[in-house]
Amino acid sequence: MMLANFFGKSKPVNFILIIILFILYDVLFIYVYDFDIINNGLLTRSIGIFALILILFSVFNFIISKNKLTGDNTYAFFLFVISFGLIPNLIIDINSVFFYIILLLFFRKIYSLRKPKSIFIKLFDSALWLGVAFLLEPMSILYLVLIYGAIFLFLEYSIRTIVIPVLGFVTPVFLYFTYCFYTDQMMQFERLFVLNFDVNSNFYNTSFYTAVFSLFGIVTLLSVLLKSAKIFSVSNRFKRSWILLLLHLLLSIVFVVSLKTHNGTALIAVSIPTAIIIANWVQSIENKWFAEMVLLTLLIFSFVIHFIV
Repeated sequence: MMLANFFGKSKPVNFILIIILFILYDVLFIYVYDFDIINNGLLTRSIGIFALILILFSVFNFIISKNKLTGDNTYAFFLFVISFGLIPNLIIDINSVFFYIILLLFFRKIYSLRKPKSIFIKLFDSALWLGVAFLLEPMSILYLVLIYGAIFLFLEYSIRTIVIPVLGFVTPVFLYFTYCFYTDQMMQFERLFVLNFDVNSNFYNTSFYTAVFSLFGIVTLLSVLLKSAKIFSVSNRFKRSWILLLLHLLLSIVFVVSLKTHNGTALIAVSIPTAIIIANWVQSIENKWFAEMVLLTLLIFSFVIHFIV
């Protein structure tokens, strides 16, 4: 029961070992996928990507701990990093890493709405971050649904709670419009509103992603069904956070399949709520040997899949 016990507690050494695990994934990707980082002049870029990923990890952990989305453990962080082991192109795509940091900053504000403090500032800030994300990836506008879902779950609908997110979202978009208008690049601005709502899953129609979606899909479905039964049987505030997590997962799936271009890095969007959902189930498993088997299976799979598929 080494993994279940070790990551069942939140200690600084846990985070260090999980970071080492991510470094091992990097080495694996370079070896298996022939990413010639040094000869292709990507070394400096890769160092920058690694620094950004550390920031991404920090924001993810902050969201979990600050909003008590799991118990006092590091299961979610461990599972989140395991999902990175299934995204080889991540170590050479700095734009995607930067985008998901922005998206996590948006999620940070959304989940903090569970606390009735400075709610109007949080609503504005969340929509502001989403507006920035929209400028980087227009399909992220889908997450506007998450804002109003959070309002429905944690707050009350009023003129202010409806209008403030709109103002926050429009602010960076308007500033970008001003820039494009001043520099005569209005075509760039207009392209933001050419949205694609057609499901595009061709990139993922491979044996690699079929295996990934099958395993993680089954574990996620089990987590949702088994944990939801317990959560909805008890009247507590976490029930609302759980519903928000499920909505988050659904929107993330739609977001990924609706993107125009794919290189696998979009799976980060799904892995954010998925890691938290699975972690909630794992921490509730009374049989620690079974919890160990779940974690060990996912860990081994994240390495072996690169050699057998």
